[in-house]
Amino acid sequence: MQMLLDELIAEYDPWYLVDPESMPKALGELLRALPLPKGLDRDALLDALLGREEVMSTAIGNGIAIPHVRQFGSESLQKDIVVVAYLFEPLDWKAPDGQLVHTLFLVLAADETRHLQILAEIARLASDEDFVAFLKTMPDRAALVERMRQME
Repeated sequence: MQMLLDELIAEYDPWYLVDPESMPKALGELLRALPLPKGLDRDALLDALLGREEVMSTAIGNGIAIPHVRQFGSESLQKDIVVVAYLFEPLDWKAPDGQLVHTLFLVLAADETRHLQILAEIARLASDEDFVAFLKTMPDRAALVERMRQME
């Protein structure tokens, strides 16, 4: 599973969100810049992500959130997308541990089984204190993928 996550993260450079001000603005900023597959409506996707956050925060603790929706437009997704975004100013994402969020892993999966596998792998990484400290340095794509591969 780790290899799949490494490969997905290797597809996109991390985004650096300088001043998102709020969770909705951070997600909106990220989606505006992300090259999405044709047929995937950005506004509808943002609404779905915000709706998901209203039901239950996607913050998992240790300063990490995994914004995701299950089966949103999966017919338009031919492959899974995982994008990392670093927040220059951490935000309150209603995390269970009360910590502000500094790193996002946006997950759009074409398949529900892979969706759950990706979430589980990110949660495993987020439980590693050294990895979380590494994320706070806002590593570039190559350094992030390299570190993940070292953890296999």
